[in-house]
Amino acid sequence: MTMRSMTESDGETGVRARIAHTVSVLAAGGVPEVFSSALLNGAAPEDVALLTEETLVRLVKAAFAHLSSRPRGQHDARVYNPDWAGAPAITVIETVNDDMSFLFDSVAGELADRGLDLRLTSHPILAVERDAAGTLEQIESDLHSAKGRSLPHESIIHLHIPQLESEAAMAELKAALDKTLADVRAANVDFLAMRDEVRALAKACRVANVPYSQADRNEAAEFIEWLAGNNFIFLGVRRYGLSGDGALVPELGLGILRDPAVKEVGEGRDTASLPQIGEGAPLLITKSALWSRVHRRAYADFIGMKLHAADGRETGELHIVGLFTSNVYTHSARHIPYLRLKTGLVLARAGLDEESHSGKALATVLETYPRDDLFQIDADTLLPYALDILSLYDRPRVRVLPRPDAFGRFVSVLVYVPRERFDSTLRQRIGERLAAAFGGKVEGFTPLFLADVPLTRVHYTLSREGGPVPVVDRGELERLVAEDVLSWSDRLRDALRAAHGPKARVLMERYGDAFGGGYTAAYGVEIAVADIERLERLSPERPVALDFYRREDEPATRIALRLLSYSRPLPLSERVPMLENMGLKPINERTYRLRPGGESGVPCWVHDMTLERSNGGTLEVSGSAERLEDLLTAVLRGEAENDGFNALVLDTGLAWRDVALARALGRYLRQAGIPYSQDYLWTTLVGHADIAERIVALFHARFDPRLDTDPQVRATREEPLRREIEAALAEVSSLDEDTILRRFLNLVDAALRTSYYQTDADGRPKGVIAIKYQSAKVEGLPLPRPQFEVFVYSPRVEGVHLRFGHVARGGLRWSDRPQDFRTEVLGLVKAQQVKNAVIVPVGAKGGFVPKRLPVGGSRDAVQAEGIAAYKLFVSSLLDITDNLKGGDLVHPDNVVRLDGDDPYLVVAADKGTATFSDTANGISHEHGFWLDDAFASGGSVGYDHKAMGITARGAWEAVKRHFREIDIDIQQTSIRVVGVGDMSGDVFGNGMLLSTALKLVAAFESRAGSGGLVRRAPASVQPAALVLGGLRRLADLAGRRHLPAYGEEHPAFARGARAARPQQGGGDPQRGDDRHPQGGGGPALVRRHRHLCARLLRE
Repeated sequence: MTMRSMTESDGETGVRARIAHTVSVLAAGGVPEVFSSALLNGAAPEDVALLTEETLVRLVKAAFAHLSSRPRGQHDARVYNPDWAGAPAITVIETVNDDMSFLFDSVAGELADRGLDLRLTSHPILAVERDAAGTLEQIESDLHSAKGRSLPHESIIHLHIPQLESEAAMAELKAALDKTLADVRAANVDFLAMRDEVRALAKACRVANVPYSQADRNEAAEFIEWLAGNNFIFLGVRRYGLSGDGALVPELGLGILRDPAVKEVGEGRDTASLPQIGEGAPLLITKSALWSRVHRRAYADFIGMKLHAADGRETGELHIVGLFTSNVYTHSARHIPYLRLKTGLVLARAGLDEESHSGKALATVLETYPRDDLFQIDADTLLPYALDILSLYDRPRVRVLPRPDAFGRFVSVLVYVPRERFDSTLRQRIGERLAAAFGGKVEGFTPLFLADVPLTRVHYTLSREGGPVPVVDRGELERLVAEDVLSWSDRLRDALRAAHGPKARVLMERYGDAFGGGYTAAYGVEIAVADIERLERLSPERPVALDFYRREDEPATRIALRLLSYSRPLPLSERVPMLENMGLKPINERTYRLRPGGESGVPCWVHDMTLERSNGGTLEVSGSAERLEDLLTAVLRGEAENDGFNALVLDTGLAWRDVALARALGRYLRQAGIPYSQDYLWTTLVGHADIAERIVALFHARFDPRLDTDPQVRATREEPLRREIEAALAEVSSLDEDTILRRFLNLVDAALRTSYYQTDADGRPKGVIAIKYQSAKVEGLPLPRPQFEVFVYSPRVEGVHLRFGHVARGGLRWSDRPQDFRTEVLGLVKAQQVKNAVIVPVGAKGGFVPKRLPVGGSRDAVQAEGIAAYKLFVSSLLDITDNLKGGDLVHPDNVVRLDGDDPYLVVAADKGTATFSDTANGISHEHGFWLDDAFASGGSVGYDHKAMGITARGAWEAVKRHFREIDIDIQQTSIRVVGVGDMSGDVFGNGMLLSTALKLVAAFESRAGSGGLVRRAPASVQPAALVLGGLRRLADLAGRRHLPAYGEEHPAFARGARAARPQQGGGDPQRGDDRHPQGGGGPALVRRHRHLCARLLRE
């Protein structure tokens, strides 16, 4: 025997042939052909085709063994998993039973209730002969033959479901099937007895002398007889008599009500008295709380009627439970007893002509009324409900028609909603609202799309656990359902009207279709209105809006951020670093794309994030939300930098500009040479946030122009802050952190002025912070120390301006050294002092670093950003500089001065700023500065070096004239020279290129870092070499590396070199003492220069 799978490609004919072969194999093994053929051919061919022949043989043999013995009058069910090698992953369900109604659909209903899918079904009916013990003796081959008709018929149900994984699950399923089959047997066995009992009731109803009209009694009798005419599936009947004290006493139980434990009104409920029966009508029809396991899984229908003796005396009650057959739902109500009387009464009371449009429409309303409800509802309630429904045909709108059942166990609710709005989401939303209103749960719903009106009717059935049915205001419930029915767009329109009045129409046109399904599913219209208000403020100039808030369901450890972005989304890679630097970490994120104005509008994005503290702990929304919003907005707009200083906002009461001040101090400390990284600086401040907050408060106490500037008052303000700071510093255990915090404090004490409190033309704080320091008070500064210096900070530019005296002039350099531009500038000003010592005793220099040069930008773009940074730098210097107007000293606005008058500020060009003089003078003019276009030398209104001969060539011509006056032609005669300056540039270097007769014996090096060192020219530098262009080579050489120091080969000149170096130590610059703290310059140095040069030239 070949064991192979019957695949779908075999086709039905092939499957039937395989079945025939399997039947013959089974017959050879003792299984009757009639059984195996009926079982296998009763299954769908495509299901059989999936099983191997071996599997089929084993399954049929097992089924036949199951059939072989069964006690009379009992069902036999089993549930098992095939366990042979190669067996399919299925669970087999088999039942053997006397053939009766409702077997298969009842078993299938049990499986459906459990969510178990059927993979194969076969339900053959066999004519079987058994002995007294129930052992199988014969199966008649022809069910319809005389013998077949005479033998008992038995039902075999063979089902396959997905494999159950445990014995417990199979045992539970078998127990449930046993209960179902027991109910089926009970309903079948007692069917005739129940029908007879019901018919006897109908007969008694006609003749009894009871307090109902003859028409009502006749209608009740006809209805009962109609039920017995195959229009009702009788599941159980229970008759009650009356005891001496009038209590109901069970006398008879049939069907599933044979068991006294089964209550016809529901498990666990007392049936001792149902006073509703017989009130106003002979019959009570309602729903039982008894769940039917027979035929159809549903709550059974309940019919109750009072029993009376011939003299009209009440003798008890008859309770019937079962299910209406399909006839009840397909036949017209006019042809069903009891319903025809009720609907006729309603039509008559309505006073409408039955042939009129309204009369026919009302008849249709009654015909389409849910049939179960039509049985249960009384005419007094039905009439207004029917008329209410009829009015919907003229004016469709939302209607809610609730009806509790007689015993308060169920509530039936008819809900009418616009057809175009109905969907599963709305259906579920309304169901939840109804369940909440009536204190129950939705057991079922049936939607009906009405033909003649654009409405959908949804019939909800709610079950309740007990207790009085809540009294619900129908009007209020209708209003709430109407709100549920409104589309999200409808609710948005209403919300905009409430918030913006007449402007709502314009906003709705712009935003009505802007929100996608994901957004509308996640947020209510109140949030959308707030988002619209934010979106209206967005523009290319203001591309972000945001809101920190706490959702109602969020714990105190979390906060939400809603960020709206114009024209482009902000990727997580941008947002996350910003938030992490603020001390927050994202937990989850959702992004929604909005399209205000439709496809032609500019898209916007909503980013909704949930955040926690990076270091844990709670988040106070009320105290920090506004400051966090201001900070993140400033970072996104480029007004604040994105670094760890920003975490101070979360841990203190500082605003973002206070943090910018702390950052400015930190950036200056970097330039001052503090040996700690910026990371360490901000980590220290955040770790000691209380000290950082007090240091900033001390700065405000000293420089806030809104406070009293009287020195004594200011000192009084500062004193408690200083005590608090010192006390807190005493608790700092780390020496490094103590040093860092004290350096920040020192900068506040060393500051003399600041532009921090100044505002622009719009009244907003300026984006640049300039702080003037008394350099001698700044701890840790390298020598020489200027008399004053101004540090300028903004996210766009940083710079410093050093002045060694009140009256000092010097160039401003575009530096390319962001980490140490102060060191560069300090070196330049030292060299300047050396070179210009004969001219002026002190000088000044400045340097700035543009921080936002376009990456990969063109030369023009880089230049434009450099000029913009230069303007900010120069403007900030002038912002805190005194002015002269008409000879009177004018102090800068909103600046507290802790130094004396200081109106002198002159700048010049330097590396990178040679063409910026006009720009600087323009800034001077805008500020109304007293020097106006004399602020910066050069430029269109200053002197032109070339035109005036103040160039290397001009200097050379002056030298030629000088020597010609003493009869020396320096173009022909070799002369010995000492150069002072820079051979790769400067007047000295460029001048040498104009002669072939110079003999360079030494160069007084003035470049930064040289300390004015005298360096000897190489011995190879002779006039002949210069004639051949060697001087140009030498100039190039000097531009690449320093010349060797003269003292390295000649001790005398080495001593001279040392003498020419600026010395450190104390002293007085006015006396020319080389030990003065400014580090050089003055008459003493001039004398040394002259002496050394003379010695060199004499040699």
